[in-house]
Amino acid sequence: METTALTRRIAATVAAMSLAGIALAGCASSAASTVDASCKPAHDGLTTYTDGTLTVGVPENLPYTQTKGSDAAGLEIDLIKKIAAAECLNLAFVPITYANGIPMISEQKKADLITGGWYVTEARAEQVGFTAPTYYDSMGIISKDGATTVSELESIGDVGSVAGFSWEADMSGVLGDHLKTYPGTVETKQDLVSGRIQAALDGYAVATVAYAGTDFIVEPAEVDERIAITTSMPIIAFPIAKENTALAEAISAHIDEFREDGTLESILADYDLPASLLVPADVAATSIR
Repeated sequence: METTALTRRIAATVAAMSLAGIALAGCASSAASTVDASCKPAHDGLTTYTDGTLTVGVPENLPYTQTKGSDAAGLEIDLIKKIAAAECLNLAFVPITYANGIPMISEQKKADLITGGWYVTEARAEQVGFTAPTYYDSMGIISKDGATTVSELESIGDVGSVAGFSWEADMSGVLGDHLKTYPGTVETKQDLVSGRIQAALDGYAVATVAYAGTDFIVEPAEVDERIAITTSMPIIAFPIAKENTALAEAISAHIDEFREDGTLESILADYDLPASLLVPADVAATSIR
């Protein structure tokens, strides 16, 4: 993969990400900007946990999100900042993990919504609501030779995968003991670079960032009927407080507008991601809310 402006930005923020990763979840940091008194919100009467402020959970998961001191960055943060500006809301960012993100909304009531590339699932919908969806994700295959199929992985050797993805059971059935699971992207990458595994699996968007500037090639997996995620790509949306339907509907209206006017596609391009990851309007209309 060629070095891009995104690659240079990643290199400049590695140290910041390492420090942010140990931040205590639940400690909100307000962004520096404030809302002008003359601002008129697109929707009247919206309520948030802190009046006038949208509190947003942020995990370390580029290209979707990362914390940057009291601020945050990433493709989903770019989108949230546009929405908050349209609704005349200040922003406060809360460091989260994928283990505590949903409880931050459903139990602790410390975040209005969370970011980080969350898949829409029926199980999660029992605990939280979802906004209109934004993007698809897919299983990314990382290898030296640019493998694109599960069949190629069957003869490549040991394959690492970040644990917890929906493909884990299916891939285990295909690869057996040759599938090795890891806590996260960093650990998987370490073993791939060191040669302890010969290929790796991760979310496609995350992998394009994690392996930028390396000798490894990231490709979206081609369709294989044995692996469900390759036949039905997961949909991403923002988990939000189930009871705050007015806020969810307002945010969804902005997302749908940005889908139609090209903003969502433009954000993908800003992070060197293909337009094919954009969830189309007809699919978005039937997504779990």
